[in-house]
Amino acid sequence: MTPAAPSPLWKRIGKRVLYSGLPIPGFLRPLIRGIYRLGVFVVESSSFLFKLLVVEPILRSVCRTVGVGLRAERIPFMRGRGRLSMGDHVNLSGRSCFYFISNRSPEPEIVIGSHVFIGNGCTLSSGSKIEIGDHCLLAAGVRIHDNDGHPLDPQRRREGAAVDDAEIAPVRIGSNVWLGADATVLKGVSIGENAVIGTGAVVTSDVPPNSICAGNPARVVRELR
Repeated sequence: MTPAAPSPLWKRIGKRVLYSGLPIPGFLRPLIRGIYRLGVFVVESSSFLFKLLVVEPILRSVCRTVGVGLRAERIPFMRGRGRLSMGDHVNLSGRSCFYFISNRSPEPEIVIGSHVFIGNGCTLSSGSKIEIGDHCLLAAGVRIHDNDGHPLDPQRRREGAAVDDAEIAPVRIGSNVWLGADATVLKGVSIGENAVIGTGAVVTSDVPPNSICAGNPARVVRELR
């Protein structure tokens, strides 16, 4: 076996430059730590002021009710006319989306209980009512729809028609429920309290309390004591 040819000089120099680092003298480290902590303080202070002066006033103006202790990093995207209610100590992490099917009577509704965490990229679409109990955790990318979004009939889809009453059914999520990342809950589903829904699960039927569901369509895989 012939030995491998040595790398060109420019490659060896490039690797040394790429993997090298500047030595930090000991007397500079406290200064660098101080600058870093100052930067963290500025970022966190700016986020707090943005929440206090922009996000919370807007939410309290557009929502039906907002409880105390709201935490929201960004203004959620809301489309359509509907009623959004949030309990105490709700945490909206990242960007959430709330959709309402317009021109329905009574107005569609989304009710979020107290001590609820809603992760980044969650989407709730209501044509009737979506109700989330207290102490629920919605991981990033969770989707909850109480409607089909579009008519099942292809002709009505081509005409741009809205869903009708038969394609809408309320969704209820009990207290202490944990919805894993990218889980989807479809119309007419009721999830019992303390249930856990696995990552990427598609929930098409009712989930009993104190159970773990996973899969597509979701099935009970374990009972919780």
